[in-house]
Amino acid sequence: MADKPIRRQEFSSLISAGHALSRKASNPDFHIHNNYEIYIFLQGHVNYFVEQSCYQLKRGDILIFNSQEIHTVVNLKNEPYERITIHFDPKWIQNLSTPQTDLLTCFQNHPKGIGNLSHIKDTELTYWLPNIEQLISYSKDPAYGSDLLTQSYLVQLLIYINQLYQNTVESTSDSIPVKVQPVLQYIDRHIAESLTLDGIADALSMDKFYLSHLFKQETGSTIFQYIVVKRVTLAKGLLSRGYSVTEACEIAGFNDYSNFIRTFKKITGYPPGQYKKHSRSFR
Repeated sequence: MADKPIRRQEFSSLISAGHALSRKASNPDFHIHNNYEIYIFLQGHVNYFVEQSCYQLKRGDILIFNSQEIHTVVNLKNEPYERITIHFDPKWIQNLSTPQTDLLTCFQNHPKGIGNLSHIKDTELTYWLPNIEQLISYSKDPAYGSDLLTQSYLVQLLIYINQLYQNTVESTSDSIPVKVQPVLQYIDRHIAESLTLDGIADALSMDKFYLSHLFKQETGSTIFQYIVVKRVTLAKGLLSRGYSVTEACEIAGFNDYSNFIRTFKKITGYPPGQYKKHSRSFR
């Protein structure tokens, strides 16, 4: 029996887009998505962590994330900040790419946490904002033709963003130093091992209470949350490359199989076996 075409999929699962002005993000902790994300910053005072990089955003900054990159935003002041977020299913867009124009290049052809940031001049931002607002409007509209109109606006935006990133040279050098970077680096290097607050503090010659407070203060998240999301991200990559659920559990540093199944589903929305089947079909 032939597979159903992608357009029969529920449209709300293919794309989600919004324009927000608020003090808090919808998810204030380190997190990942199953879809790809475009984040356009418009105003405010925030730091944005992407893996081990941290950016102090300014108007016109554009961040992109694939489904393997963990990130979080920290509001530096108790004031609303304005941003546009667009999440889309990469399988949906991959089907629209051509040998000449791969619409997912900028999301996939960079190391994790490196090359995520670019910047758009205010004159160009003024040009694109009405188109993006149309994209957002059509993405929420169930009327006939709205799915194709959303798709059309998204394809135009992706072509522009890919061109923008191709012309951006070493944008990641703009990342700012933060006190927790040694902590992030240590956790990343030892993610498959047993990690405890005491062990991390000892390895970095820090007081564990100060370490815990510092991490929360700088990232808005906890060390435990960071470790869990990093391990799930590692497991996602392993499953997509064909490793078994048991192998992914062990290699990613989960000591308890039941806890792995439960945690993986909580963060990704899928049991590991189902995620493996879904991700393998995308390769």
